[in-house]
Amino acid sequence: MQVLMISIDKGLLGRGQLGDVVERHKKYGQRVERLDIIVFCKKGFSPYKISDKVIAYPTNSFSRLKYYGDAKKIGKKLFAENKYDLIVTQEPFLTGLAGVKLKKKFGAKLLVHFHGDFVGWRLRFAKTFVLPQADAVRVMSVGQKEKLIAAGVKPDKIAVISTPVNLAKYNRPDLARGGETKMVLHVGRDDKIKDYATLLKTFALINQKLPHVKFVKVLSGKEFAKALDDFGGKNFNVITHPQIKHDALVDFYYQSDVVVLSSVSESFGKVLVEANACGKPVVSTATTGAKEIIQDGYNGFLVPVGDAAALADKIIFLLNNPEQAKEMGENGRRLVKENFSDNLEQIINFWHKIVKS
Repeated sequence: MQVLMISIDKGLLGRGQLGDVVERHKKYGQRVERLDIIVFCKKGFSPYKISDKVIAYPTNSFSRLKYYGDAKKIGKKLFAENKYDLIVTQEPFLTGLAGVKLKKKFGAKLLVHFHGDFVGWRLRFAKTFVLPQADAVRVMSVGQKEKLIAAGVKPDKIAVISTPVNLAKYNRPDLARGGETKMVLHVGRDDKIKDYATLLKTFALINQKLPHVKFVKVLSGKEFAKALDDFGGKNFNVITHPQIKHDALVDFYYQSDVVVLSSVSESFGKVLVEANACGKPVVSTATTGAKEIIQDGYNGFLVPVGDAAALADKIIFLLNNPEQAKEMGENGRRLVKENFSDNLEQIINFWHKIVKS
């Protein structure tokens, strides 16, 4: 089977990698004949050879407005050289539209991913222009599937397969929490949906009651820097790490006392699974994805979206009650082992099923 992906993740081009994205796609390549990936990006990138079977091709577009057209051009060139059985798009918008165009021209099957929890006009757009042409849709959570069914997408077209998580990587009994200073950790890509304004309000509220707590933000960038500037007058210290190797992320989890997510939208919430796998309690806004990972009061806490006071209260509770925090973390370790796994084989089997249908 030969697969062509269309992605928005520039980490696949060897820069600014988020998590294990390169490693994961290398594993995909081990199970197919060929995997080529077109990546939306502005100028300045070169093709990146992930493995002998996996190569990422940048659009190197003059602007974002050119992404769609440039992806089509590269796709046509690649189809002229290879016979792809399946096109996989990362989202149901521009990558989805490019996938639809290439499917119509070359006849390959089309799988559209919903890595985001889309509602409103975004969902209507996808339903109108992309999903009717898709042979299958992959979502990250049952909640997403229910939303698509309510929007009129046929249930048998949708598969719930979350992002693969290699839980063995996070089982590190040799690692221990570092130092006496309490630490609250946020891990996530630099994106507005992470709601950094609420995150910083949460940090400030915690600092008022527990002034010696350390706040660490991993994978910070322009959006987080802007939120810090907009917040202004902060009297607490946030330690930022713009980019780290994925293996080093495990160390941050083990050094932390609580892992927090303040997002307005999450289709899954891989960070929450990873943190629980390291035995850490989690506190998150009640997004679609978080509600399928966190059992409130068992392995962490869920609070309303945008509620900094509620986030701070739950985090302070865990920091002040280390035995209960430890129990929640161990509950999380058991829960993710039961419910989540490295489901890479399930994804590959789904690809074969689509191609054969």
